[in-house]
Amino acid sequence: MKKTGLTILLALMVTGVSAQKDPVAVKVLTEFGNRATSAPSVKIDFEITAYDAQEDDETTMEGTAVIRGDSYRVTLPDNIIMADGKAVWNFMPDVNEVTVTEPDPADESFLSRPSLLFTMYREGYKIRLLEQTPRDWTIDLYPEDLNMNLVRIRMIIDKKNHDLISAEYRTKDGITLTLTALKYDLSFSPPAGYFTFNPADHQGVEVIDMR
Repeated sequence: MKKTGLTILLALMVTGVSAQKDPVAVKVLTEFGNRATSAPSVKIDFEITAYDAQEDDETTMEGTAVIRGDSYRVTLPDNIIMADGKAVWNFMPDVNEVTVTEPDPADESFLSRPSLLFTMYREGYKIRLLEQTPRDWTIDLYPEDLNMNLVRIRMIIDKKNHDLISAEYRTKDGITLTLTALKYDLSFSPPAGYFTFNPADHQGVEVIDMR
């Protein structure tokens, strides 16, 4: 009886571990992350949709993100955000104004550190392979910290090249952000100064330095 009970307990423990870190999903995300972090940069032409369930309101916009480590450049219809790991510039061409802030080292959100898209699976998340088709894998990540506002992240990864198809972020306050990759490029090599804002390149620009 004791042996049988121990066997059942061990089986439950193994099942619990597997449920937290699905090995197939971890393997997929590891390959996805390694390809991204070893590339010159990751350039994504995307469409992002924000849905507010409380207000029943949905907005959609397109843009381009170039990510290399903690440096990134995000081009949106009304503004361009650049960061080099030391400063963040939010440039609004229509009014020729740029706001400069410091990155918050305690902020581990994707919007503040886009590179987390490629590494966040490593710790702090339970990982589940939700579905796979001949074309792709659908993987859910659930935060282990239940105090986080995040409910889950759902990523769809292409089977052919381990490219990102989409990433969906759902929060407890009813916000769902869905990023769909229209083009995913690992070959772009950003030129020098690409992730910094140079006021000399924008005559008459108003600089609001909040650092």
